[in-house]
Amino acid sequence: MFRKTSYKVKAELKKAFKEDHTPRQIAGSFAIGVFITSLPTLGLGFIVFALMIRLWEWVSNLALFASALVLNPFIKPMFYVSSIALGGLIMGLTGITQSMDPATSVIIYLAVGNLIIAFILAVTSYFLVLKMVEKYEEDKDHIIEEIEEITPIEKIDVS
Repeated sequence: MFRKTSYKVKAELKKAFKEDHTPRQIAGSFAIGVFITSLPTLGLGFIVFALMIRLWEWVSNLALFASALVLNPFIKPMFYVSSIALGGLIMGLTGITQSMDPATSVIIYLAVGNLIIAFILAVTSYFLVLKMVEKYEEDKDHIIEEIEEITPIEKIDVS
């Protein structure tokens, strides 16, 4: 069982390393993934990921799914609390939600704050990942050699 899973993981790693995307496509895929993952979709974001992968060749599978690791289930509660606080601050300044019941107000606070934070995270992650991928492209051969030395996985053929 473990051996079979190990081969599947190796095959997926090789496939991911062979993806041929520009640094901008990788950064864009990651940023879109961060934006979608940060929205309160209750897991439906993965369906959106699957649709994107099937519809657009420029989307990097590896970058898109790696973005889900950023906002994992352990981080999301803090993210939502921050979203509600930011949304409450912004909506409180406008006075729009004062006449609404508390549950509706919280949902609106979450939506407003969440969209703002998701946008900021997506833009920030785009530029960070773009720089990281450009740096990786410069040092690719050296980095692959280092990874191969420290992992139990047999040599990864990325050519």
